[in-house]
Amino acid sequence: MMLGRSVGLSEDKIHHVGDDDPPEDVYEPSERAIVRYGRRSTLEITVDEETYGALTEHYALEQVMEIWALVGVANMVNRFHATFHTDVDPETLQAVEAGDQEAGSCPLPMPDKP
Repeated sequence: MMLGRSVGLSEDKIHHVGDDDPPEDVYEPSERAIVRYGRRSTLEITVDEETYGALTEHYALEQVMEIWALVGVANMVNRFHATFHTDVDPETLQAVEAGDQEAGSCPLPMPDKP
């Protein structure tokens, strides 16, 4: 979650980024639409009309396409690392561990090592 912290996500937002339905008191409606889309398109592949409609309530088509691309690239990179069990470079690992010590551990579970 170091990346989330680096772009200014609050600890509350980081804590709830894995929720299927993020809390209304933590995320703005436009942010909730993105989180729900990211989870739905990652976990279920198919995006239902309600999820798509929530995006288009807050974002123009070009912005929805940018959100789609960002989620897609993140999934591609994550699947690459999951397939090839890549190691994190020591500098990044040190920064992540320092951030976790400062803010507390990340609420999302770490993947099991092979």
